[in-house]
Amino acid sequence: MRSTLPASLLLALGCLSHCLAQTDASLPKLPHVDLTNVDPSVSPCADFYQYVCGKINAANPIPPDEIWWGPAEELQNWNRAVLHQILEKNKAPDPARSPNEQKIGDFYASCMNQPAEGELAEIQPILERISAMKDKRDIAATLALIHSSFGRAWEGSDNQTNVALLGYGPGADYNDVSRVVAGVDQGGLGMPGRDFYLKSDDDSKKIRDQYVTFIVSLLKLTGVGDADATRDAATILRVETAMAQSHMDNITRRDPNKVNNRYTLATLKALTPAFDWDAYLRGLNAPQVPLYEVSSPDFFRTLNKLLTAEDLATWKLYLRFHTLRSAAPPLGKAWRDASFELLKTLLGQQQQDPDWRRCAIAVDHYMGEALGQVYVAQVFPPESKARALKMVKDIESAMGRDIDSVSWMQATTKKEAHQKLAAVIEKIGYPDNWIDYSSLSISRDSYLANVERATAFELKRQLAFIGHPLDRKQWVMTPPTVDAYEDPQTNTINFPAGMLQPPFFDAAADDVLNYGAEGAIMGHEMTHDFDDQGRKFDVKGNLRDWWTPEDAKQYEQRGSCIAHEYTGPVPGIAGVEQNGKLTQGEDTADNGGIYLALAALSEDLKQQGKSLDDKDAAGRTNLQRFFIAFATGWCDQIRPEAIRTLILTNPHSAPFLRVNNVVANMPEFQKAFGCKAGDAEVHAKQCRVW
Repeated sequence: MRSTLPASLLLALGCLSHCLAQTDASLPKLPHVDLTNVDPSVSPCADFYQYVCGKINAANPIPPDEIWWGPAEELQNWNRAVLHQILEKNKAPDPARSPNEQKIGDFYASCMNQPAEGELAEIQPILERISAMKDKRDIAATLALIHSSFGRAWEGSDNQTNVALLGYGPGADYNDVSRVVAGVDQGGLGMPGRDFYLKSDDDSKKIRDQYVTFIVSLLKLTGVGDADATRDAATILRVETAMAQSHMDNITRRDPNKVNNRYTLATLKALTPAFDWDAYLRGLNAPQVPLYEVSSPDFFRTLNKLLTAEDLATWKLYLRFHTLRSAAPPLGKAWRDASFELLKTLLGQQQQDPDWRRCAIAVDHYMGEALGQVYVAQVFPPESKARALKMVKDIESAMGRDIDSVSWMQATTKKEAHQKLAAVIEKIGYPDNWIDYSSLSISRDSYLANVERATAFELKRQLAFIGHPLDRKQWVMTPPTVDAYEDPQTNTINFPAGMLQPPFFDAAADDVLNYGAEGAIMGHEMTHDFDDQGRKFDVKGNLRDWWTPEDAKQYEQRGSCIAHEYTGPVPGIAGVEQNGKLTQGEDTADNGGIYLALAALSEDLKQQGKSLDDKDAAGRTNLQRFFIAFATGWCDQIRPEAIRTLILTNPHSAPFLRVNNVVANMPEFQKAFGCKAGDAEVHAKQCRVW
C-alpha cells in the first residue's frame, strides 16, 4: 500500500532530496521567472504577451518531439526526467526493492525491453472473441471485455469518452452528491470530437483522410490486404460519422443541467433495447444501481438505431479496429508508428518521444500514485506544501472580500456564496491516502499484459465507488502532473506537486513572483467554483440554483461580455474561430484568478510593511513584476495543427489571449505600465465577473 517508509518520514526527508534533485547535473535546467527577458522594443500597452514572451519564444523554438513548448512543458520534462531517474534506479531486479518499487521498476523495464516485433499475440484472445460473435446481442459482453482490457471507459473528456461505443464509470449524483451513481457517456469515436467528422473545410478533410490511412495501417498490421483494409476503413468512418452526428456538442455539454439525465436500468434498457445492458454490466462485474446518469440520450437513441441497422460483420469490424486502436501504443513500434502519423496531422508533432520518456509517461499513467510517492519524497518538501497552502488560503480570503465588494449581487446570494467558499477543500501536492496496488500483479515479461492488468485493476477500483458515499479525498491527477483542477461536486481545488515547481511556484523566489505565476493559477481554480458551470453547484456540491433571478441575470450579462471578447478568428489558423461560449468558464477563471492573486499579494505585502508600488534595484515596481511573472507562465508556442485541434475540442483559449485579454480588462495593469485609452491593452469595455 505504501513505500517501505511511512509517507510522513519520506516527506520529512524531502528537503535533502529536493536539494539534491535541483542540483543534479543530469536533469534539465528548470526555468525561472527572468524579469530581464522582456523585449523593450515592444510596448507593454500594445502587446503585453509579445513584450514578455517575444524574446523567450525566439530563443526557445518548439523541439521536434513536442506539440507546444513553454514553461509548463519545460517543467513537465523536468518532472519526467526525475521520474526517469527513479525508474532507472528501480528497473533492475533487486530483492531490496519495496513492493511498489518492484512494480514501477518492472513496468518500466517491460516497456523499455518490448520485443521489436510487438505483442499482437497478447490481444489475440480478444480478437478471437470478436470473430466468434454469433449475434449482435453478443456485442455488449464483448465490449465489456475490451473496456476491461484497454482504454479508460470510466474517464470522460470535455467532448466524449474516448473508447469504443460508450463510456461507463462512477459519477457523483448531480442532485445528491452524497452518493456515487453510474455514469453512461457518449463515445465510439476514434478522433477527438464530432467536429472532426462533420466540418467540411480543407483541413478537416485532410485530417479525415489521414484517419482513414491510420485505420488502414492498423488493419494491415493484422494481415488484412490493401483492398479489404481500404474498404473496411471506409465502413468504420461511415459508422463513426453517424455516431458523431448525434454527439452532444461541447458547448451544450458544458451545462450540467443538460447532462443530468436520470435513468433507471429499466429505462436505460428501453432507451437502447438493441444493447444487452445486463451482459455488459455482468462482463464488467459492475454493480446494478438505482440510478444511471446518461450524458446524452440522443446519442444512445442513435446508437440503438445503428446497432439495429448495421449487420454483425460491420460491428465485428468496428470492435476489431477499436481494440487495435486502444492497444496500439503498447502493441509495439509498428503500431506506435502508425498512430504517430495521425498524431502529426492532428497536432503537428514532428518526432516521437524517446523511449525512456514514453515509458515514464506510461508508468505515471497506469501507476501514478505508486510512482508519485517516490517523486513527492524527492522534490516536494513539507515547507513547500505549507507555503503553497498559505497562498491558497490567502486567495480564498481575497475571494471572500471580492464577494462582499461586488455591487451586483444581493445579500441572500452572497450568503450562499460565502457558505460555499468556506466549505472548499484544499488538496495540495499529493493524496492523504495513497492507492493500494498490492493486488496488482506486474511482471517484466510483457508490457502489453501489464497494461491490461493495470487497466483492469483501475476499472475495478473505479466501479467499486458506485453505490457508496462520495470520497472527496480522491485525486484525478497524479502527483507529478503539471496542471491543477477544481471539482464543483466535491467542492475541492487540487494542486499536484508537479505544478508546484519553478517557474510557477519557486521556493527561491519572493512572494511577488510566486503570486504572479502560481497565485494566478490558484485564483483561477478558486474562480472555477463560481464560473458559468461551478456557480450552478451549491455548498454541498449538489446541482441547485441558489441564485436570485436578478443576480443570475447580472451574472449572465457579465459572462456574455467575456464570451464575446474571446470570440473570433485566431491569427494564422484558417477555417475555425475560437468560440467564447466554449471557453467562457476558463476565460472567467483567468480574469478572476489574477484579480484574486493580486488582491492576496497586496494584503500579504501590507502585512510585511511593503506595497505594490515598491521598486526593485532595476526600478520595476512590485505591480510590474507581478504582471511579468503572470505572463511568463504563458510564454507558449503551439504548432498550428495543435491550435486548430485545441480550438475545436478544448475549453481553454490560446496562450496569447490568456495574457492580452486578461490584462486589457485590468485598470491595475494599465496603472502599472502607464497605458492609456486607445492602447490595445486597454479594452474600451472592460469585462469582469469576479
